[in-house]
Amino acid sequence: MTRADVSRLRLVTWVGTLCASLLGLAGCVTYTDATYQVELNVAANHPDLALQALERQSKFSRDTVLYQLNRAMLLRQTGDYAGSNASFEIAKREIDKRSAISLTEQAGSLVVSEALKSYAGEDFERALIHLYAALNYLQLGERDSARVEALQVDLFLSELAKKKSDTPHIYREDAFCRYLAGMIYEELGEWSDALISYRKAYEAYEKYAVTFGVETPSFLKEDLVRLTDRVGITDEHKKYVEEFKLGDWQTVAQRQEMGEVVVVVHNGLAPIKRSRVARVIDPGSGQLISIALPDYQDRYDPVHKIVVDIDGRSVAAEPAQNINAIAHRTLEMRLPALTAKAIARAVVKYNLTRQAQHNQGDLAGFITNVAGALTEIADTRSWITLPQTIYIARVPIAAGNHHAAVKLYGAGGTLLESRAFSPVDVRTGRKTYLEHHWVSSQSLRTRPLR
Repeated sequence: MTRADVSRLRLVTWVGTLCASLLGLAGCVTYTDATYQVELNVAANHPDLALQALERQSKFSRDTVLYQLNRAMLLRQTGDYAGSNASFEIAKREIDKRSAISLTEQAGSLVVSEALKSYAGEDFERALIHLYAALNYLQLGERDSARVEALQVDLFLSELAKKKSDTPHIYREDAFCRYLAGMIYEELGEWSDALISYRKAYEAYEKYAVTFGVETPSFLKEDLVRLTDRVGITDEHKKYVEEFKLGDWQTVAQRQEMGEVVVVVHNGLAPIKRSRVARVIDPGSGQLISIALPDYQDRYDPVHKIVVDIDGRSVAAEPAQNINAIAHRTLEMRLPALTAKAIARAVVKYNLTRQAQHNQGDLAGFITNVAGALTEIADTRSWITLPQTIYIARVPIAAGNHHAAVKLYGAGGTLLESRAFSPVDVRTGRKTYLEHHWVSSQSLRTRPLR
């Protein structure tokens, strides 16, 4: 075989790969477009119909994790907590399998598109799997299983911190995951483990305040004061009392004579990824080339305040997690690497076009050029059913049946929604978890790309 023949064969192979990729990437576009039907049904408070819309989407093996995550979130909104956790477990196993990089997928992402890689979740999404699985178990009354999720997220976050210890201002710790773990340990009477988790949550929230705009919830401050008193760490207890300037606080013994209602509100929808075109200079050739990069587009959030009423007593829910800000920051830190890969990909496609035109004629060059252009799309996949923000309220209260309501207010004190929970069964020494997912048609409105 002559050198020219080898060159022709290589070109035919590349063009075939690009054209075949067009068919595969078409599934990504269909998947992204179809998610809007899922969102419409979520916003209309029909998670069952959203599940049906999700099932109608094309299913590619590379999107298995994403499918299971969205399915799990929709199932928990229907009240099927066991089914939700079954999907979370599948997602966990698939993520573990995809942790070993596929050479074929890696080659495809370098030459064709990032969207050809199997979706394994962003770091913050992987942490939130454990958070939501733990909340599911708490709803099912399976505290020991919730504890297992707390242990798993601790292991994941510890490994993440080691891996990214030299990267400042990036997501490598999750304050709310730590906080929920502390609540789980405290209810089980594991005071030392609870205090450790509360400490880590507090340290994380101090960084959250700067990076993600979320202050330390006042409930956590009370927890630190209470647990340091229970464990007997006098100096630390005194430091927290002075730092937080708390007037009245309850000891562990006093709390154990009561019950507690923990309200978690999942507000809105996380930002959605879009593809944007950027024009950059190839440092090798000096050419001006076009590349496609992902960018998060924010959803509109009409909620200004959330209040929890229990038997006429009002407690303000406080922000505990800003998934919107975490998503933006995560992508921002990944953009340099994504840009470098996109430039390399564009250069490869440009050189293939020139080679095809030189060796096979204008038609071959045209086909290669079109295939290259059509496959240059950004990977816009994300866990679309996550909320934009998560709020929390903790209300110590006497055991018995109570009436509760979650009220969401917009600008000017306008009541957006009131969700009643009645009766709420509270037991001595136990936590009762109430959850509410709130999405409205306003949540589907998007803000201009930043």
